[in-house]
Amino acid sequence: MLTLEEIFPPFGLRITCGDLELRVLRDEDFPELVELVQGGISVAGLPMPFLRAWHEEPFAPGTPDGFPTTSLSWWWTQRATFAPDRWNLALAVRHCGELVGMQDLMAEDFPLTRSVSSGSWLGRAHQSRGLGTLMRQLAVGFAFDELDALACHSEYVVGNHASAAVSRKTGYVANGRARHVQHTHEGPVGMVEQRVVVTPETYIRPEAPGICEGTGALRRFLDVQRR
Repeated sequence: MLTLEEIFPPFGLRITCGDLELRVLRDEDFPELVELVQGGISVAGLPMPFLRAWHEEPFAPGTPDGFPTTSLSWWWTQRATFAPDRWNLALAVRHCGELVGMQDLMAEDFPLTRSVSSGSWLGRAHQSRGLGTLMRQLAVGFAFDELDALACHSEYVVGNHASAAVSRKTGYVANGRARHVQHTHEGPVGMVEQRVVVTPETYIRPEAPGICEGTGALRRFLDVQRR
């Protein structure tokens, strides 16, 4: 009988470094993920990190338009639309076995552009411990070393010094700014987004090397030819 990893190779991806592990989000992770979000993400004194305050929606299990149903629907949609020309690796991040956050890698037309975008967050209880930097370094290293990416893009809200530090410690450099609207519980507000980009030349690797498993099958699934 075929395994789930053989049917859907993203599930076979595993990136580790010491006690930190990144694997594609599975349904069995959802209950723990909901608990993590309920414990809080935003930090007082820092800008809200997302364009929409999805993490602060009313907690209403079993309803179609409240958290966590709305968030689960989004993650399921990413999986259902996964294809070589448009994909999102939603990586659940675990430290010593405990779910601590999410690290996303997204791309459109990757076989041609060799460019990915990243986004990430940690539960509030797990911030300021170096985990955010390490998980970003591992994701970027995977993109460069295993997918032969040429650039990794990201962005953060101007004033969010924690996100800025993660980008700086990973080797990202400034790549322009843009104005956007954030949808908060108090209503829409304008904000400035700092765009950043890291290349193999500027990338800062973690002190210990990351170990990637399941990459061969994933490359074939994404139609990525080695250079």
